[in-house]
Amino acid sequence: MPSTAFDPQSLYGLAATLLLAIGLGLLRSSWSHRGGRSLHRLAGWLAVVLGVGTFVQGFGGEVGTTYALLGLSMVAFAVIAIGLERRAARERPQREIALEPEDRPTNWPRAISKSLLAIVLAGVASIGLGVAFAVAMPLAPTDRIVLGGLLVPVLWGAGMAWTLCDARLVRATILLLIVSAVGYGIAFLPKVLS
Repeated sequence: MPSTAFDPQSLYGLAATLLLAIGLGLLRSSWSHRGGRSLHRLAGWLAVVLGVGTFVQGFGGEVGTTYALLGLSMVAFAVIAIGLERRAARERPQREIALEPEDRPTNWPRAISKSLLAIVLAGVASIGLGVAFAVAMPLAPTDRIVLGGLLVPVLWGAGMAWTLCDARLVRATILLLIVSAVGYGIAFLPKVLS
């Protein structure tokens, strides 16, 4: 025949949850007022500590701590959900947002030259840097070749992204030409000079 009385653990759990709810409610009310009510804050923390202690007393150290943290989280979520209030969104004046990489009208010759610059010259520069890495790094030959080959698509993508975002074609062209010259110079100049 089932017993109608609560077992002691259920009573401990109910009492601990009630203490946590009272404590978090007091803390919420003290934090929501401007000056803060120090008596509410002190009583709230005391109730929270007593609630955690009641969980530990009723369920043991390991299980009680787990239940206490779970109960604290759920009660805190409930206290916050109860305190939510809906407000109508205020219309804010439109502020100046950051410009896109190139926020100006473009024409066909500029678009074609930018595409060629991004695809061809960025590719040439990335291959030059990949070959320079494969030739000049102090690693085993197979490691240098693999790493140099893996660097090429990454550098090519970075060069394309930077070139397409830059508003000045002359600056992008000069920088990519310098990078290409440095990469191929490191890769092939020692062989030419020897």
